[in-house]
Amino acid sequence: MDPTAIRDQIDRILRSQSFASKSQLRKLLEILFKHIDSQTTLKPELMIKELWPEETRTKRAADVATEMNRLRHALESYYNGEGKSDLIIISLPNRAAPAPDGTHETRWIVAQPRDVEGPPPSSHIGSRITVKVLGAIGALAGLATVSYVAVMMLAPRHHPKLARLDGTALRIMDAQGKELWSQNFPGGFDTAWFYQKGLASRIWFEDLEGKGHLSVLFAYSAAPSQQRHSSTLICYSERGKEKWRWTPGRDLPELNGSPSMFLTMALGVLKATSKRPPRIVVANVDPWWPSQIAILDSNGKTISEYWHSGHLAYMTLADLDGDGGEEIIATGVANGYDHQATLVVLDPDRVFGASSEVQAEFQIHGMGIAQERLRLLFPRSDLNRAALFTYNDAIEPAVQHGNLRLTVLECAAPEGCPIRYEFDKNFHLIAVYPGSDEFRSTHDRFYQSGKGAHTLRAEEQAAFLRLRCLVGCKSEFAPVAQTYSPAAAFEKGWITQTNPNGVWSYGYSSGFTNPITLYDKTVRNGINGPNAKYWLSSLVATGTSPAAEYNNGPAYNDGNVDFLANEFLLVAGIRGQYSDLIFTAPFSGEYSVDGNFRGAQYAIGTVVGIVANGRVVFRSSVTSVGQLAPFRIQLDLQPGSKVVFSVGPGRGFQNTGLSITITKPCALTDQANSTSAGEITCSGWQRSSTVPSKQR
Repeated sequence: MDPTAIRDQIDRILRSQSFASKSQLRKLLEILFKHIDSQTTLKPELMIKELWPEETRTKRAADVATEMNRLRHALESYYNGEGKSDLIIISLPNRAAPAPDGTHETRWIVAQPRDVEGPPPSSHIGSRITVKVLGAIGALAGLATVSYVAVMMLAPRHHPKLARLDGTALRIMDAQGKELWSQNFPGGFDTAWFYQKGLASRIWFEDLEGKGHLSVLFAYSAAPSQQRHSSTLICYSERGKEKWRWTPGRDLPELNGSPSMFLTMALGVLKATSKRPPRIVVANVDPWWPSQIAILDSNGKTISEYWHSGHLAYMTLADLDGDGGEEIIATGVANGYDHQATLVVLDPDRVFGASSEVQAEFQIHGMGIAQERLRLLFPRSDLNRAALFTYNDAIEPAVQHGNLRLTVLECAAPEGCPIRYEFDKNFHLIAVYPGSDEFRSTHDRFYQSGKGAHTLRAEEQAAFLRLRCLVGCKSEFAPVAQTYSPAAAFEKGWITQTNPNGVWSYGYSSGFTNPITLYDKTVRNGINGPNAKYWLSSLVATGTSPAAEYNNGPAYNDGNVDFLANEFLLVAGIRGQYSDLIFTAPFSGEYSVDGNFRGAQYAIGTVVGIVANGRVVFRSSVTSVGQLAPFRIQLDLQPGSKVVFSVGPGRGFQNTGLSITITKPCALTDQANSTSAGEITCSGWQRSSTVPSKQR
C-alpha cells in the first residue's frame, strides 16, 4: 500500500480517544511504523532500546511480546469502536503461531484495506453517515505528487473505490489500485482547498439509484485565478461517463454585490424509503458566510434548500431517535449570534427557508422562516473571548453507540483547545469534558499573571453546560441529563469502604434473579496488576473471586487479563457465584441504560445479564477476549427500583469488563455541574440512599 496512506492511518489512530491514555502503546506503534520497510531485520533488542532506553539491562524479549499483545488488542478495540469506519486496517500478526506449512510470520505490522471482497453496494451502510471516508493524503510538493483517497464502502472488486489527483487529471481506481478511468481538468485544481481537509472530503462513491451501480460524486474547484468561482459538484457513472453537474449557492442581496463563491464541504445520501428514493444532501459554504444545505435528487436537480447565516462546514446523517428516518446534523459557526459554535438539526422533509438571526446585518431575507428541528449555541469560553479569537467552532459531528458526539474548538492553535460534547438520542446533553489537556493548560498560561490571573474555575467549567437553545427545546437552554457511571464512582466507595456507594452497590448471588449479598471488604493485592482494586466477600471469596474490580490506571495486559484504562469489571466466582453490580434509582422517571459487557481475560467464558425490578431484560454470553455484548435499554423506574448487572460462570475464565452510562433528564430547576470525567450532576438530586445488606 501507499506509505502515505499508512502514515495517515497511523496518525488517525494515535490521535484517537482510544489511544489518548496509552502513551507506551502509541510509542510502540510509532516504532513499528518507522521500521515497516525493514521488518525482517527488526529484532526485540532494538525494540527494547527504543521502548525502554533506561531499562535495557532489565527488559527481555518477553516484555516486548507483552507490549505487542497489548497493542494488538488495543487496535482490535479501536476498530470495534472509533475505527469501525476506517478503510485501512492496521494489525499485528501472530509471529509465534506457525502457518500450515510450518513457516512463521516475519512481519511485525500489517496494513491492508478493509473488506475488499465485501457484499454488493446495495447492502452497505456508508450512506448513513455523511463522511465515512478516510483520506490518505500526503503533503503536496506540487500537483504532480500522487495523493490517494480511500472511501469506506463495501463493494466488490472493479467498482470505483480509490481516487487520486495526478497533474490535471482525476484518476479513479478499484480497491486493488487498478485504474478504471480518468478525467482531465484543464483548469487544474485548487490545491489549497482540496488538501485543507484531504481529498476524501471532496469525493464520494455512492449507489444513488439502489441498483448496485456506484456513482462518483466529485466536488471540483479550479486552480485560483483573479475571479472567484464556486466549486462544481460533478456526477460520473461508475464507468466514467458524466451524468450531471450542479453548482452550489446563489447570489444573494445580503452579500452587497460581492461575487458568491460557495464550496461543497460535505455530502451524504439519505437512504431510500417506501415513499422516497435516495436523496443527496449537500452542505455548502461561502468562505465566511452564509451556508446552504441543499437536497438533490439522483439526477442533480435541487429539491429544497436551507440557508444559515454562518459557516456550517460539517455534516452527518443519522437516525438518532430510531423512527426509521434520518436527520441532517450540521455544525459550525453562527455569525448572527456573536459567532458562537452551533449545532443545527433538520428534518430532511422540511429543508427550506433561512435561519432567524438576532443581528440584523446577518439576516437573509425573502426565503421564509426555516423549520429547524433543533438549533443550539455553544458558549464561547473566557479564553476564547479574552484571547481575541473571533469565534469558537463546532466540528466533526458523529453518532456512536446511539449518541451524538462533537467537538468545539475554543482556540486557533496548536490543536484548537477542544471541548467534547455528547448528547443522547433525545438531544439531552450527557457529557462535557476537555478533549485533551490543551484547553486547561492554554487557559492557565494565558491567565498566569496580571489583574485577572486565575486557574480554570469550577464555574467556568459549569458554563460549558449552558447551551442556548434557539429552536427545539422547552426552555432557554438545552436539556441536561444526570449521568451515572460505575467506573467514575468506584474510587470514592473503595477508599471509604462504603457499600452501598451512592446509587451503586456491589455483591454476589447464585443466579440472575436470586438474592444478592453485598461484598464487605476491599483489597489491593497486586493480582491482575498494581492498579487492580477489589470488593470481595469475607464469606465466600476464593482468591479474588467473586469480586467487583476496578483497574485504577492505564491499560494492563499480562497475557492473562486484558484491562482497559480505568475499566470497571465483574469477576464471576470460581465456585459458581454470580458477581453483581446494583443500581438503585434515586428518583422516578425514565432512565436510559447504555453500555456493554466486554471480555477482559483470555479464554474467558461467562454468562451476562441485566435484571430490572426482578425481571431479566437482557441476557448474553462472553466467550473471547475483547468481545463486546452491547445493550441499550429504556427503563421506567421508581425511587428505590433496582437494576442489576450480573456476570456468572460459563465455560472459561471470569474477568468481564462492564461499561455503563445511565442517564436521566435533570429538572429545569436543577443546577447542573460537570465532573472532571465529563459526568453531569444535578443539584436537586443529591441525596443518599440506604440499601440493606441483602437484596433481591
